[in-house]
Amino acid sequence: MGQASRKVRPTGVGTVKRDWIASLPEGSDRLYGAALDELEASYTIQSVTLNEAFVSWAAGREINAREYATIFACLLDRLAVNLQGVLSAMEEHGRHYGTLPIVEPLAAENFRGVIPQRIARADHLLASILFHGRTRFFHKLHALTEALDGIQKESGVAAVALAELGVATLERECRALEVLDYDLNTCLRETVIVLKSFFCVLPSDEVGPFREKLILRMPALKALAC
Repeated sequence: MGQASRKVRPTGVGTVKRDWIASLPEGSDRLYGAALDELEASYTIQSVTLNEAFVSWAAGREINAREYATIFACLLDRLAVNLQGVLSAMEEHGRHYGTLPIVEPLAAENFRGVIPQRIARADHLLASILFHGRTRFFHKLHALTEALDGIQKESGVAAVALAELGVATLERECRALEVLDYDLNTCLRETVIVLKSFFCVLPSDEVGPFREKLILRMPALKALAC
């Protein structure tokens, strides 16, 4: 069936805040909880690794600091890929089934990096003039994906710089990774909020198809979400 002939399902009344505190049906709740656990666990490991880099740097253990910082950059990339997978799964499902949640635009003050702040401002500006819920939803997904892509690229640059010698380079890149960690955390929180709202409007007969899309992008969920 062509896209033009599909009907967009009404999302119903409600707000993002109501969605966040709402209870989900068992099937949706189990899948959402599995995705949340996987993402949170990845971020926790990532943050602990960055902290170890700073502890090692402060103690004068430069080699250890570089190793931890390099590992952190790899972990950041892995989490960013998983978040992009979640966003992609929602976009694909939303376009196919017309299941669309209510979303709020990104806020620039929740980011520290120049590029994510610019993306957030653009998303907020467009949300103020785009009254169609469908457009707002997909634009926010694209904005988050773009922000994650920028964070990944900056992390890659920092990882390359960490291969260089010099304490000044180590300190500079560790500080840069700290900003990237902050912004990735913001992207994580925003993605989780959108995902919860998405589950709030996801009909029971669509949980299975959406689960398949998520598992395709996050294979670890196959065991967690059974």
